Amino acid sequence: MTKEAGERYRQTPIKAAVVGAFTLPCARGTVLYAVLGPFSAMNDRGDAIAGLAARHRQLLALLVLNANIALHRDQLTGLLWNGRPTISAPRNLTTYVAQVRRRLSPRDPGLSPVHTVKGGYLLSVRPGSVDVAEFNQWAAQGRIARENGDYHNAARLFEKALSLWRGDALLDVRQIDRLRTWAERLDEDRRAVTEDLFDVRLALGHHREIVGGLAQWATRHPLRERPHRQLMLALHRSGRTHDASASYQRLRRTLVDRLGTEPSPDTQALHQRILTGEDPSSAVARLRVAAQRAERT
Repeated sequence: MTKEAGERYRQTPIKAAVVGAFTLPCARGTVLYAVLGPFSAMNDRGDAIAGLAARHRQLLALLVLNANIALHRDQLTGLLWNGRPTISAPRNLTTYVAQVRRRLSPRDPGLSPVHTVKGGYLLSVRPGSVDVAEFNQWAAQGRIARENGDYHNAARLFEKALSLWRGDALLDVRQIDRLRTWAERLDEDRRAVTEDLFDVRLALGHHREIVGGLAQWATRHPLRERPHRQLMLALHRSGRTHDASASYQRLRRTLVDRLGTEPSPDTQALHQRILTGEDPSSAVARLRVAAQRAERT
């Protein structure tokens, strides 16, 4: 949680609710939203809020995506019905909002975080009550630690960020176009942080320990050059230079066959250094620079 968020909570009784593998601090009565996996809304004890049907979860997820921002009824209707609202959609939206309010605040729907504003609705979300905000914060802190050469702390922060994930983002509400786009962006963020963690573990000399995981990751993402470069380096440092070269050739064939392109200059340069026996001690730094400027291929 940020320093500013901590100030807001200083005078508020604090409980804790479990999201994934992490405990989020939260004020009493706070609703927690988890999007790093199937969408979930929880009370401050970490219990899932009962009675949320598919349409309720889709509506709430759209409101979380636009947290603390007023959405006009017509805009929200268009989003919820993928730009093709039925004649009954406006009436149904009113019903869904009322039902969500009762489920989020069964004792007094008037205290629900879903508010009616002029022409639409707004979801009030407290700082630190959405798991993706915590993920982004830890990932950013991990990258700062990595840039400062504090690889142990960077690995710890990246692991904490990844521990929040429970599966593919928003897996159960991807029928909504806007939510599917958001989910795909979140999934890419997860892949990038996973590869950031591989980078710092390489910097820590854990090449033998991560070869297996890297091989699986590269297989799952055959067109992403970054994990293949990491795998090549881990294999080479583990005394398996022949396997490192074979990994490069597999990547090259895949790129040529599927995309009609050769590996990037960074990947080719790493392969050449491995073949010539040049000391690749600076390779992690070079890979990081390539990742920052490149395409996350």
